[in-house]
Amino acid sequence: MSYELEVDQLKQQSETVDETVRENIRSALRSLGLTSSASSTFLALLSRPYASASTICNEAGIPDSKVYYALEELRSKGMITVQFGTPNLYKALSPREALTNLKQQLTQDYAEKNQKIDDLFQRLEAVRSKMQGSDEMELAYIIKGARNVVGKMNELIANARKDVTALISDPHMLEQIKEALLKAEERGVKVSLAAPSQQIKRKGLDQIGDVKRLHCECCVLVVDQRTLLAVSNWRSENMHAMMTQDKSLITMTLQNFNNPACCTRA
Repeated sequence: MSYELEVDQLKQQSETVDETVRENIRSALRSLGLTSSASSTFLALLSRPYASASTICNEAGIPDSKVYYALEELRSKGMITVQFGTPNLYKALSPREALTNLKQQLTQDYAEKNQKIDDLFQRLEAVRSKMQGSDEMELAYIIKGARNVVGKMNELIANARKDVTALISDPHMLEQIKEALLKAEERGVKVSLAAPSQQIKRKGLDQIGDVKRLHCECCVLVVDQRTLLAVSNWRSENMHAMMTQDKSLITMTLQNFNNPACCTRA
């Protein structure tokens, strides 16, 4: 075998290995939600400081009709930057920065989709209950994550028509639903609040009509005497809440607001 032939064979083997690695990376990016065009575009940009759309088409073999969609996809996911001009020039962020931004977006998307599933579950349960001749939930369902729990509390308060009863011992939780409680009071909803005495004036909640001093540790919300949301682990990352329309649990919670062992006049 000649030296030149041996060199050519080694070069071909190297190119084959390199393309295999690149295809594995493209496949991994696609599994994380990127389109095939965006995955190829990102790899093409990694090998250049800056590149125009036409250069990327040549490098990645992407047609003109798809490259701009791919670039916008990467930009929206925080994986590239754009230097505007004639033409625009595109640059890939470092793998660490790009994947960190992608991870943050995937985490946010997951939380939002998870919340949509929880909301859909509630609507479907309501439909099922009405078809069975009852308007109450037969089952409670769980909301996970601080953001989702607080969001649901504010949503329930915002949609209250008649009354809201809240027993909130945690100052941070109280701060996050304060505005919703005050707005509910302003629009004529009867708001009954039990909270630690030092938090009532500090957070400007003493103007609410029915305020009591809370002596027990709890974070519970009842809206329109129909929906109960009880929060657990509110001081940890594992915060979650149970939401139900069980009449017995709602009655017990409302009784606590009138129980001197739990709540007294502020």
